[in-house]
Amino acid sequence: MMNKMANIFVCLTLMLSTVGLTMAMENDKIYVDDDGTADYTSIQDAIDAATDGDTVFVYSGAYYGPINITKTVTLIGEAKSSTVIDGQHMSEDMITINAPNVHISEFTLTHAPSGYGYNSAIKLENANNCVIEHCVFEENCWAAEIRTSDYCVFSNNQVIDNEGGVHIVFSDSTTVENCTFSNYGRTGIEIAKCTDSVISSNTFIHCGVEVYDGPPGGNGIRCTMKDNTVNGKPLVYLEGMSFRIVRNAGQVILNRCNGIIIRNNELTNTSMGVQILGSTFIQIAGNIITDNQQGISVSKSFAVTIRNNDLVNNWYAGLGLYHSGACRISFNEITGNDYGVYFHQTLVNALYLNQVHDNERFNYWIDSALFPFNIKI
Repeated sequence: MMNKMANIFVCLTLMLSTVGLTMAMENDKIYVDDDGTADYTSIQDAIDAATDGDTVFVYSGAYYGPINITKTVTLIGEAKSSTVIDGQHMSEDMITINAPNVHISEFTLTHAPSGYGYNSAIKLENANNCVIEHCVFEENCWAAEIRTSDYCVFSNNQVIDNEGGVHIVFSDSTTVENCTFSNYGRTGIEIAKCTDSVISSNTFIHCGVEVYDGPPGGNGIRCTMKDNTVNGKPLVYLEGMSFRIVRNAGQVILNRCNGIIIRNNELTNTSMGVQILGSTFIQIAGNIITDNQQGISVSKSFAVTIRNNDLVNNWYAGLGLYHSGACRISFNEITGNDYGVYFHQTLVNALYLNQVHDNERFNYWIDSALFPFNIKI
């Protein structure tokens, strides 16, 4: 009898332990509804009540920022068409994430700060392995900033009529895929001082991609860009390539390339028609480059030849040379831009037989340690 009672006690103890362990392993789901019928009416209150691993489910309705996420949570809207987070044009980021493994999906995010800088609808900072997907970003300053946050994913989002799309800085192994960016001459994606970014299968309408590696002596940028389109034509990104000809592109970016020829393209309504970084012996000839944020940008490059191009009605500079030398610029039509020709910290470039006229601020702006001057004719 004693043995039988002991066995029953052991079985009950094991059963209770198993139930307790199962309950401990299950994460809570917290519900938010602005009509007062759920656990909370405020997203921030629900996040404050959550613990790591919980899911916050938000029913359709109107909700407001700012929202601060400092826990590993999943934040899901009922449907992105009807679950709206409104920043009310505040002067700070609308959603700030400072925790790893956060997952946000199925929201429309709108009216985050407008103006200069990188204030965003969603800002990730020191937040590795986060996922932002199936959201709509509309009428914000920037849709998202990914800063000092590695291995993050921004996918299947619509980025519409923002002042900028996604700013990725000091963040390695970021993936942006299957998104639509429609920003009308502004920047779709800006990548600065990062490595191993993957930009794939995105559609850019009236915008494009910009890549920066910081001041001279920076570590450079490494990216993979594939299957992206700009205004229905391929976004051509070449890194470490030599001796190719680029035609029929929607935007061209060369990173540490040599001997590439960019010829007979029509590059319009994107962020930069042509961007050259850390490259040598590049030829840009016979292209029509109009109505972009900047026509041609050449940075930290040597022996670039730019001839017989039309650089017209670009918002900033028709042609910008930065920290570059031994470039030859000839027989180009450069008109209707803010700056016609902008040189910054350049040396030994040949500029001759161009038609540079009727640019808004200056036809020529030369900012060099040896010959600082500007001319407006």
